[in-house]
Amino acid sequence: MDPESPPGPQRRGAVAPCEGTVAPGQEPKWLVRFRRAAHIDFAPRYRPPSKPRLVLATVISVVAALAFDELCVRIAISTYPALHSFSPFHVADYATLTVIGVVAACAAWPFVAVVSSTPRWLFFRAAIVVVLVLWLPDVGLFLAGEALRGVVALMVMHLGISLLTYNALVHVATLRPDLQVVTEPRSLMLAEKTVRRVWSSMAILVAAELVLGITAIVTVPFERPNALLPAKGTVLYAAHGAVGIALGVGAVVVLLLSSVTGRMARIGAVMGAAGVLVGLAGGVCATFQSSRLLGMALMLIGVVAAGVGYMVPSLEAMGKAEAARAAAAREALARSSSPAQPVVGVSTAASRNGASAEEQRDTHPPRH
Repeated sequence: MDPESPPGPQRRGAVAPCEGTVAPGQEPKWLVRFRRAAHIDFAPRYRPPSKPRLVLATVISVVAALAFDELCVRIAISTYPALHSFSPFHVADYATLTVIGVVAACAAWPFVAVVSSTPRWLFFRAAIVVVLVLWLPDVGLFLAGEALRGVVALMVMHLGISLLTYNALVHVATLRPDLQVVTEPRSLMLAEKTVRRVWSSMAILVAAELVLGITAIVTVPFERPNALLPAKGTVLYAAHGAVGIALGVGAVVVLLLSSVTGRMARIGAVMGAAGVLVGLAGGVCATFQSSRLLGMALMLIGVVAAGVGYMVPSLEAMGKAEAARAAAAREALARSSSPAQPVVGVSTAASRNGASAEEQRDTHPPRH
């Protein structure tokens, strides 16, 4: 379970450079320091786990996490019967959030193997950060008046799920060493096709968040009391919040990746991250009845801004393709409209021969 040592050698030819990229030396200093501290060096020494192993690890993680949740809930209720009415202990609530969180962590494991030369080191510390973030809503429940024992049980559940998921991924979905490594550092930049795929995936998540948000507005009562999860439409609201959290994590990742992309992709990453931040702030405001309308407006503004931002690389590619097609059409039109050029050598020689014969007849008339 111990994380790996600091970064070592780098792999040859991880990604292809694209036009308009920037070298790491041109990155902002704070981003360079953050990447060094987090060991995000884009120099993988391991290949991602195979798909069968990753699926197996995901299934094991989900089953183990749900069993651990049920065990914690039963122990807490049997020890303190008053927690039987504790809303986060409803099966639909914790099971939905657990499945979404575990699947998101399993999907992030191959990605971590690509962006870092020490994936276990980075993944272990990322798991710690995620646990601390998940504890913040638990503390919010305590401050809102919920029982301390129930909040402690939730915190134990979050910690246990993270440990189970981490060990299942590390020991089941094992990484494969990459033998093609070199010791000299090189500047790596994401290919344009990769940028479009990553940014477009974020745009799809934003669209899913918009659909879930509109459905939640229609389904969940507006005049509900202050609560992290409403009594009606709990599963839908939990899915809406889980996708929002995934967007927040993805926005940070895309913002880090933008340091090795073109200018337009960086602009889109910043715009998308700002939109996601505004949307998350709106989600927090929507938890409270007094600021719910403001929160809904902020979420709508944030989703629209994030969607536009993450569509920037695709729109840029469409513009380049359209410009190339227009240039090709103009070139074809110019070739078709130009008159046919005569064969200069033959026509000129023929005219000269004709002129010479005519001159000879004029100068030397034939003799009879």
